[in-house]
Amino acid sequence: MIPSSPRRTWTFLLLSSLAFFMPDFVVPVAWEKQSTYLLLSSLYQGALVIAGFWYGPAICRALVVKEVIAGPLRQTLDRAVAELGRSDGHAQVNELPLTLAEYPIPFIVTTGLLPGRTQVFLSSALAERIGNNGLRFLLARALAHGEWSQRLAALLPVLALTVMLTQTPASFNEWLELALCLVGWLVMHWFFELRADRQAARIMGFGAQEGLHEMLRATGSPLGWLSAQPPIRWRLRMVRGD
Repeated sequence: MIPSSPRRTWTFLLLSSLAFFMPDFVVPVAWEKQSTYLLLSSLYQGALVIAGFWYGPAICRALVVKEVIAGPLRQTLDRAVAELGRSDGHAQVNELPLTLAEYPIPFIVTTGLLPGRTQVFLSSALAERIGNNGLRFLLARALAHGEWSQRLAALLPVLALTVMLTQTPASFNEWLELALCLVGWLVMHWFFELRADRQAARIMGFGAQEGLHEMLRATGSPLGWLSAQPPIRWRLRMVRGD
């Protein structure tokens, strides 16, 4: 989901929580330990995850309070997309479905389940604070995140953890398995984030390294090294093609 107004955000959180926990509210307590119920519960929550990705663009559009469709900022964005199209030589870049949302917090989200049906949502705060090279690099990464491998890398870990966590881990071994799964997710996440950096550099061409620096300055996480993003030196190597 993307940041939105308090009313829309709470509405989304309440509805999604209700959908996820509905089986626990309606089934008898005696069923909760039965293998058939556990299987059906896992299938139900897995289906909800897939539906969330499928309807992600529609959900994000509903969360957008005000879309910027004209003005200098929108023109800057369209010009950056056009420049990417010329550097990459593919019409696909020029057709990047991009929504510019008026919002005071910087964010960019690529949402959707299938390539060709993904959409990108960018906040006006991020578009305003980033330079031209950084904006082009940011959009090139968003385009890379719309590919099959990237969509699967976003979906499968969430799907696996959702199916696994139908019950709270009850033993040390179960907690250890969960921790190992999270470490595996982090390794996979880093791999695909670095791959997106490399693809963005290829799409953008000249200025990619400066674009990465501008993007990091504009989107830097306050968590520092605790961020889930790969180390900066690794990202620079991918952009340089080392």
